[in-house]
Amino acid sequence: MSSSLFVNIIDLDSDEKYVTCSLRTAIVLFLCQYVNSPVILVRIKSTVEEFPIIKFLLNNLSYTTIFEDNLPKPAADCLLPVYQSNNDPYCTAGFCSSLRMLIKSLGEKFQWLLGFRQSCLSACAEVSSWTKFCEVEIHASITSLFQKNHIDSNSPYILPIQLARFERHLSQPLQVHNINKRLNKNSQHFAVRFADEENPTLSDILILPNIHIVYKILGESVFYKFLPLTWKWYKLILERLHITEALNNIIVEFYIQLPTEYLLPEVPPHSLYKCDLRRYNPHSKLYVKQNVQNILQLYDSLNIDIKNNSYNLKKINWSELPNEACPIGGDIPEKRLIRKTQQLENLIQAVFQVAKDGDVVVDFCCGSGHLGIAIAHLKPSLTVILVDNKEESLRRAKDRVEKLKLKNIMVVHSNLDYFNADFQVGVCLHGCGVATDLVLEKCILQNAAFVVCPCCYGSIQDNHILEYPRSQVLRTNLTFEDYLVLCHCADQTHFDPKCSKTLQGFSCMAAVDEDRATRAIESGYNVTLSKLIPPTCTPKNNILVGIPL
Repeated sequence: MSSSLFVNIIDLDSDEKYVTCSLRTAIVLFLCQYVNSPVILVRIKSTVEEFPIIKFLLNNLSYTTIFEDNLPKPAADCLLPVYQSNNDPYCTAGFCSSLRMLIKSLGEKFQWLLGFRQSCLSACAEVSSWTKFCEVEIHASITSLFQKNHIDSNSPYILPIQLARFERHLSQPLQVHNINKRLNKNSQHFAVRFADEENPTLSDILILPNIHIVYKILGESVFYKFLPLTWKWYKLILERLHITEALNNIIVEFYIQLPTEYLLPEVPPHSLYKCDLRRYNPHSKLYVKQNVQNILQLYDSLNIDIKNNSYNLKKINWSELPNEACPIGGDIPEKRLIRKTQQLENLIQAVFQVAKDGDVVVDFCCGSGHLGIAIAHLKPSLTVILVDNKEESLRRAKDRVEKLKLKNIMVVHSNLDYFNADFQVGVCLHGCGVATDLVLEKCILQNAAFVVCPCCYGSIQDNHILEYPRSQVLRTNLTFEDYLVLCHCADQTHFDPKCSKTLQGFSCMAAVDEDRATRAIESGYNVTLSKLIPPTCTPKNNILVGIPL
């Protein structure tokens, strides 16, 4: 079955020689030209001006055009680009994710672009600093060049900070598997290196057009003086991949007079990988040394009062359901299965209490779909969308959906920031760290009800979408560092329930979830915070249910 990559454009010229589009779209089309893959150009209705406006020449690019209203589901529920199998209720959305799927569809010829174990850019931008750089930060940095109305020609021009970070990144050792063996064997040092691995990958392809645009604007002398490693990398990519012809199809118009003097921002000598320990020094995590009890007392003084909701849990007779609709299989221990079914029963019942016939229910961070598939099977009057960024988990979910022949369910492989559907209920079982807050924010923006059971509080961290604490009242009275103390200690709930640390962990867990509840209440929600029944089904047993007023 054929598949399609949908990408949005602003306009197509009357002679169909070029399209007008955003920088991100131009990079997608650039990759499609390089790998000789067809694409579907989607004419969007939005008249919002995008920076920079790119003209992309359509030389030798195979394409068709459609209007935004003709996008199939579920591609229509996502921000483009989107990769979707024709007439199938499955799609992959997102800049990096959709391009990874495109490359996978091309067979062996271009698999090298996905790097070691096919894992290049597989992590989402919310948790991977490298994906964030390739997908968000480098674009924003280049875009900033075009948003300046005037540059003082009498003062040195400060180059975009992401260029400085990339230059520093290229000065660091490659993080290559078995690098010591390779260095000992070859007795070499990577004086000129690629961005991600010892061979070019998709990362290089996606960064390249951004660097090319800056090079065209600033010229070779600026690169040679201020960005020598970036300049060597740029020449190496052009030489190795023979990609100049496709690159020259990106046409940028830049009208601002640039100065003759430049400055490169000072940045730490770190790579752009999150796993670089020099960036995340464990000794700098002050929360391991602080008095947690003092912070809890400060929190208690705020007198935050969230309603509790008690109900009689309605059991589900799982033996009456098809195997594909049940959390069974393999060598899963019986006790774990019992706990899993108890967790599912809690969330399913909560969803049925807030959902109405005809509603769209989104199972965020769905994994292999146990929760969403059970909801879709038990309530055919609901439409369910499974959303996750883990490809292998969704493959198992799709297999189960097909075996059940469910017609009221769709599957979206996407990071949460690319999912853009209209829905009435959002549900999430054990969304890890920031994922729970991203889900809650999606629901609030849609004015949708939510049912969430958080997890992995210690994984909460700053990102480009969310700010912590979540509620205004905590943000005013509690520092971010104090908040991280609560998050860190909230994960200490898996030991002896009589242990003081465990009891303290539950108090911290309640504080973090009450902050989440307060954030929703400030946005016009009626929210209850309760425990799963029985609480022993999981140490992370808080459940937040919110209904818009």
